[in-house]
Amino acid sequence: MLDFYFISDEKPNSYSPAKAEYAGGINIREFEQAQYACIIESYLDFFKDFRWSCTRVKQKLTMIQGIKSEKFNALQDIVQRAVERNCGVITFGD
Repeated sequence: MLDFYFISDEKPNSYSPAKAEYAGGINIREFEQAQYACIIESYLDFFKDFRWSCTRVKQKLTMIQGIKSEKFNALQDIVQRAVERNCGVITFGD
């Protein structure tokens, strides 16, 4: 499971997951499908940390909504809630 946490754009990358609010997670299958659909960048790794700014999260939500596929339900829920909170997301790989 790749865990996502809400993070404001002002917080540093070194922000601890213990201090962040959990947003949800996606499994490797959804991650790979999202990469194939170009929602998640191809250079990102399921097992490594990455971060999307608030602006990037809004772009991702638009992309997912344009595809209209149930394959991305968990990811859509995560980015939708981030947009509602006006923040970005950060992941912490295993």
